[in-house]
Parts: sequence; structure tokens; C-alpha cells
Amino acid sequence: MASHISRSSGAVQAAGAKAHVRMWLIVLAVLVCLGVALASHMPGIGEQAAYAGYESTEVVHYTVRPGDTLWSIADRFTDAPAAQVVECLKAVNGLDDSRIVAGQHLIIPV
Repeated sequence: MASHISRSSGAVQAAGAKAHVRMWLIVLAVLVCLGVALASHMPGIGEQAAYAGYESTEVVHYTVRPGDTLWSIADRFTDAPAAQVVECLKAVNGLDDSRIVAGQHLIIPV
């Protein structure tokens, strides 16, 4: 009977150890997710990546006028392919899509 008790106690300890490891894996996963979320919202990270295809990192601060589109702005300020510039403008300015509104301020790499 004593050996039965020690086996059962060992099983409980093993289950406790598994739960402990599982808890730490969850904590680690949460911390990694938080780190990624914070890093993606830090100013300058997207801007540096977006400049990778340009010779210069000079920028123009531009206020959107009525009728402006990212495509028209790309054509006006650079000679690079408009599609590439539009993607860069979206990345630098934290835009999810190509919609812009009059009065909005944009950073334009030139």
C-alpha cells in the first residue's frame, strides 16, 4: 500500500511540473506578443525600412490638398515607380491603405 501512495504522489508531482512549464510557456508567449506589438508601433522603424530602396533619406513634410491621392503625390515628388513610392508612403506614414484626406500631414521621402 505504501508503494501505491508514492506512485500516486509522483504522478501528482509530474502533473504539477507540467502545469508549471505550461504556465511559463504561456507567459513567454504573451511577452513575445507584447514585444512585437510595441516594436511595430515605435516611430521610425517603418520609416527606416521604407527608405531601403531610396538613395536619399531626405524628407518633405506635406499637407494633403483636396483631390490629392498617394499616386499623384508619388508622381509629383519622385521619379521612382509610383507603385513603389505609394507603398513607401503607406509604410512611412503608418497607413493601412491608400486613403488620405485633405489636411492630413504626410512625410514624403525624396
